[in-house]
Amino acid sequence: MKLISMVILWWLELSCTFCQNEPSGNFVNKVQRELKRQTHIEAIAKDLQTRIGLGSVFSPTGQGPQAVLAPLIKSVLDSVIAEVGANISEACMNSTTQMLKAALNRDEWALRMIDAIGKPPSGLLDFNLQWPGNYDECVQTQVSVLDNSTGLVSEPFAPQYCKASFVLGQNPAAVMTGGYIIVNTGMCLPDKCDNNSASLVAQRLIQLIPINITKSMPPPGMVCQDNHLPWSSSAVGAIVLCCVFAALMAIATVYDAVCQYVLTPKEQVLGGKYTDNGAIEARSHIPDGHASNVNVSNGAVPNGTYRNFGDGHANESFVSDVHVSAEHVSHQKADLKTNEHEIRANSKQYKPGVFGALLLSFSVLSNARKILNTNQPSQTLTSVNGIRFISMTWVVLGHTYVFGLGVLGNLATILPEYVKRFTFQAILNATFAVDTFFVLSGLLVAYLTFREIDKCGGAKKFNWGLYYFHRIWRLTPPYMLVMFVYTSLSKHWGHGPFWPQNGFDPNDCNTWWMNLLYINNFQDSQKMCMGWSWYLANDMQFYIISPLILVLLFYSRLGGVILSVAFVLGNFISAGVLTNVHNFSASIMQRNKDEKGDSFELLYIKPWTRIGPYIVGLLTGYVLYKTKCKVTMSKKANITGWTLATGLAIALLYGLYSDDGTIKLNKVTTIFYNATSRTVWGACVAWVIFACATGYGGPVNALLSWKGIVPLSRLTYCCYLVHPIIMWTNYYSQRQTMYWFDLEVSYKFLGHLCMTYGVAFIVSLAFESPMMGLEKIVLAAVSTPPTITIERHENRELNALDRGHVVRHV
Repeated sequence: MKLISMVILWWLELSCTFCQNEPSGNFVNKVQRELKRQTHIEAIAKDLQTRIGLGSVFSPTGQGPQAVLAPLIKSVLDSVIAEVGANISEACMNSTTQMLKAALNRDEWALRMIDAIGKPPSGLLDFNLQWPGNYDECVQTQVSVLDNSTGLVSEPFAPQYCKASFVLGQNPAAVMTGGYIIVNTGMCLPDKCDNNSASLVAQRLIQLIPINITKSMPPPGMVCQDNHLPWSSSAVGAIVLCCVFAALMAIATVYDAVCQYVLTPKEQVLGGKYTDNGAIEARSHIPDGHASNVNVSNGAVPNGTYRNFGDGHANESFVSDVHVSAEHVSHQKADLKTNEHEIRANSKQYKPGVFGALLLSFSVLSNARKILNTNQPSQTLTSVNGIRFISMTWVVLGHTYVFGLGVLGNLATILPEYVKRFTFQAILNATFAVDTFFVLSGLLVAYLTFREIDKCGGAKKFNWGLYYFHRIWRLTPPYMLVMFVYTSLSKHWGHGPFWPQNGFDPNDCNTWWMNLLYINNFQDSQKMCMGWSWYLANDMQFYIISPLILVLLFYSRLGGVILSVAFVLGNFISAGVLTNVHNFSASIMQRNKDEKGDSFELLYIKPWTRIGPYIVGLLTGYVLYKTKCKVTMSKKANITGWTLATGLAIALLYGLYSDDGTIKLNKVTTIFYNATSRTVWGACVAWVIFACATGYGGPVNALLSWKGIVPLSRLTYCCYLVHPIIMWTNYYSQRQTMYWFDLEVSYKFLGHLCMTYGVAFIVSLAFESPMMGLEKIVLAAVSTPPTITIERHENRELNALDRGHVVRHV
């Protein structure tokens, strides 16, 4: 409260520069008289005239409030020069002096700089401690100083926006600021002042206000923004890279259009589909509903069934987190159709060469067609599409709340209200979306890999090298390309009082190599590049060890089940022990007062505490493979399964609720909850997929399998990669703190969701789809003979496996 009173007093002094009416002047006169009683202020004011000869400048010229400000500004100048002059740069001292003198002379530019300084808003008792001021007024002000000796007008400096962070004390409840109570105030200072000088100037300004708390206040943390942020070599490289990809996409699209509509006879365009490697593909309708290929050179399976490893659809993969999860989708065969005319046997067809085929991998025309196509091959687990989309939407919803907390003005009032709502438990527990993607990943890996092992004649004949290569190739290029563009250019994408000019990630992502090796979940979470990518690391690690279980299950059901149970028990024990030792809460969003350590780093992102749902997915995929999705189940068993899965899921989501928003579980129950909850959630999701795949899903399966969701499902992986970047760009470009209420957050969520899918579509066209096309062409080129090429290439494509993600601190 003392600091609040201090800042209000300073604000009154400044604002009265604009006052012209007598009542306001009388009030400020009273305040000034009280200030004059402070001996040190009065002495400084009297000494200033004799020491630096500014008496004529500051002498009162009238009876208005301008005269009232003279002693205070003289005090500021004298104090800055005499007491901290040795620590403040000369350029900063001179420009600050010019600004204050111009303010006394009522020069508009100086008054605008002072007006742009942050002032106490309403809501102080609700801890609204973000006072950004007016960023645009500050940086757009043009300084003009008249030189009396020459009569020329000069611009000795430019205004710069700085943020001063005053530490008032410590309070464990201040989780967002590391336990410290901090007031962040925007300041408009000359650009001649570096961070250190600006901090000392701000400290002296505060200490001159006669309140006890100001006398011992240390220099505030100060961050001044660069008006002209320099372009780094990595930023230039990222721009060049984007230009290269854009040029390739433009050239490839034109070339693709020429191939399809100019070089190919009309009857072929109508009767066949131009594939991404330049060959014509045509099919005739067959009674069994499959597509029969007349001329196949793109890797389609002769019987019309397209297979793919690791996704829930024929050529798709995914990823997740809520932290979110996201899914990579291999959509090279998404444009299969069953009703197309036959190409005439004697017709000519244009076949691009190797270079042409490589170029066509970048074609927007072909890649967009694949992404937006809603047709799905047979033997597809269609319910996975809907689960992916819903989970991705859940992730975006959760992160809409979490990522906006740093620029929220009514945080202290709205957050307690939220946690007391029963319905808000679905937001607080949105981290279960990550476990949903772990289940999907394990299930699709097992289901599709077992099918291919069976067709190859056993695990020994299966190409395990390509199994790993395909996964790494599908995940890594888009991942690294997005990271490079994001870390190099994001600092240039916006500006404002909250904008981090050093970037959103620490140290310009100098630990990127850990992301490349998928081990970033083992480093300090505060130093992690793209913090939400911890899920990708976990999912890749699970993928690497999954053959241990897959091979054992294939040859020995009992042995595979025993090993799987051992992994799950290890998950239970590690999560339970960590919860007990560190006294972690049952929710990552609500910490215990006596927690020891960071639950996000120790419990949330480590593979030994998250592998349970993945194992559940592997076992479910094995069951679907063995039963071929044909299970006879009584109505009673079906109802029992749905009731149990629904009841457990609701209990997990809403079981932590209490009227006052606190978690009422004792320590033993908390340990049990943290140890088992994620695996139990995975079992609930696994039941939904199992029931839908075996014909017992009813309306749930109809909803999850809706064709309209298919294109959105294919974009899940890119959505995962870009959605935090989109949210941060929006939130930290704000000019004032946000005031949240339900309708406002709903609009934010819908805006983030639409923008995420829009940007993901572009990223997929630029970085994801071309890599899929390049892989297919390269693998097809090294495979012989031609007949075997189709089968082998298709089998290798099945290795497109799931991936996932989550966002940090969800």
